Amino acid sequence: MLALRRTYPSINLLDSIFDDLLEFPKFNNNGLAIRNPLHDIIENEKDFQVDLALAGVKKEDITLDVEDGMLTIKAERKESDQKFNMKQTFYGKYEKSFTLPDSVNSENIQAVFEDGMLKLTIPKLVEVEKAKPKQIEIQ
Repeated sequence: MLALRRTYPSINLLDSIFDDLLEFPKFNNNGLAIRNPLHDIIENEKDFQVDLALAGVKKEDITLDVEDGMLTIKAERKESDQKFNMKQTFYGKYEKSFTLPDSVNSENIQAVFEDGMLKLTIPKLVEVEKAKPKQIEIQ
């Protein structure tokens, strides 16, 4: 069964876990880090659901693009003008890309942003059931 894949290859689940732990941040042209948002991928019978944690990001600062079988999510949490005594949360850009399998309908992806969570529903294509082999009786 096909599943959503990351943009970098992993041999198995264990490698995938280490990829996440050892993934170094990307940097833009200004030397600012671009974070990879935390996410969950759930596969159901009819679709994939992708939930991304984007706390503090505004809806208008999120973009979703599908091009050449690649789904790319970009978001930015803009810096506040407030004077902080302590700042532990991330301000800056987020980016995540997924390679979509051929078995999904990329034209009908739905996105909802609520309570800091971006929820994507990626429908699977309806499979046409193959005719079962049968023997034809000669009359």
